[in-house]
Amino acid sequence: MSRPILPLFLLCGLLFAACAPVTQNQMAARGNAPLTARQIFDMVSGNSLYLEAVDFNTHIYFQPDGTIAARGESLTADDTDKGGWDINGANQLCLKFKVWYYGEMKCYSVYPGAGTNTYALFNDRGVFAYSAKLSSGDSAHLYKSPEPTRKTTYLRESLAAGKASGQPSAGTDSQPAAEPAAKATYLRQSMTADKSAGIQPQVSSPAESMPIASPGASDDEIEYTVKSIAKDCPGCNLGRSDLRQADLVGANLAGADLQGADLSRANLRRANLEGANLRGASLVNANLPGVNLKKANLTNADFTGANLTQADFTGARTDSMNLTNAHTEGAKGLKER
Repeated sequence: MSRPILPLFLLCGLLFAACAPVTQNQMAARGNAPLTARQIFDMVSGNSLYLEAVDFNTHIYFQPDGTIAARGESLTADDTDKGGWDINGANQLCLKFKVWYYGEMKCYSVYPGAGTNTYALFNDRGVFAYSAKLSSGDSAHLYKSPEPTRKTTYLRESLAAGKASGQPSAGTDSQPAAEPAAKATYLRQSMTADKSAGIQPQVSSPAESMPIASPGASDDEIEYTVKSIAKDCPGCNLGRSDLRQADLVGANLAGADLQGADLSRANLRRANLEGANLRGASLVNANLPGVNLKKANLTNADFTGANLTQADFTGARTDSMNLTNAHTEGAKGLKER
């Protein structure tokens, strides 16, 4: 599942007559208040939202028990997923899918839209994420009753006690006991029980109450994690990392070890790479306008076709650096080659 953003003209049509970029701060400045935790709960519990974005739309049914069922409609195919929902102490609607977004929980502030039962969702950075349309109940027929769990017989305890000789003992159907997980109280649970809507969640990760992704990390999950870390990782060791097409706009990688890393087609606009080690790194067709490369080691770095407009090379080591077809208009500190 990608990270979709609604086209500007649709957002303007949803929220305002005047077309201008809209952020959560701008909404607040115009006197538009987000929904409270209670309002979010009353809106979604037992109902459905249809979320729209430029390349991905999805129906989500919010079970009162805190689970969700979803069906996505992308430009290439339809897909389904499930997971959990909750409301955090910052009055945000939180969604955690099993597969989409690699199982990472995403929380959104919810603002009412101009139309009936329409809403706008903003992410943690205050950037518009989705437009939403509310409908009653499971309007897209997404909910499926869970299949009955098949009981499994385990023998270790009975064998250890000499109660069996390779045959299961009667009534032995429990799995090995695990350490009990810490139980956290969240706003959805307290609201379901008609308790105070103003209760703050206990200090622990909200993910504990959500369905989790499978424990084995795939190559895609590892790649996504590395790309997320690289957005703010000064001095980190990211040598030979796969950062192809990573969204690193404004990233802080000052002094980082990126030796031999693959940053092909990565977006590093206005990123801070001062003093970073990019020796032998591949930045083919990377987008680097305004990037800070002061005192960086760019020996043997490949910038073929890269956009280096107004990049700052002051004090950088540029031995054997490849700038074939690179755009260097307005670049600072770049010696004549």
